Amino acid sequence: MKPNLNPKDLAKALFNVSEKNNVLEQVKSALFFLNDIAKNNGQFRVFIQSKKIKGGQKAGMLNSILGESGHPLVNELVSYLHGSKALKELKDISNLFDSMYRKGNNVLQVKGIVAKEISDLQIQSLKASLDALFGKQTELSLDVDPAIIGGIKLRIENTFLDASIQNQLQTLRNELLQI
Repeated sequence: MKPNLNPKDLAKALFNVSEKNNVLEQVKSALFFLNDIAKNNGQFRVFIQSKKIKGGQKAGMLNSILGESGHPLVNELVSYLHGSKALKELKDISNLFDSMYRKGNNVLQVKGIVAKEISDLQIQSLKASLDALFGKQTELSLDVDPAIIGGIKLRIENTFLDASIQNQLQTLRNELLQI
């Protein structure tokens, strides 16, 4: 019988072992690679959820199939997952691991929305400004939404900043309606 460990404990253990062995980057990459496969491949989801494949067999199969794209620590962790909750637990472990990784490496996650595509030079300039402003390495991702008309919306961790023209027009509209 396998111990009943929750995703937080598993993520913490995986992070600590990875950090001690200086393989944080590889483990993070393998964890997200495995999550992506599980999200997009039904047969792989069935494999992860299987209760019939023993843990050691599952880890060995993942090691041989994934090769360089996987990591033995991640594959061993996945061998503890089974049943209908396995995919949710894998996702939770990945998110918790990523959060610990960002905190430990002083990385700030920033998601932005702009009205139209911007050049690589503009992206680098924005990233450099955010790095300097927060004193942290930023992980910047941008999406395009023409509905914001212009400006930018930023989500920095759990803080939302809206400097879009759409928001300014909405604010002006609300002020005019109150007159």
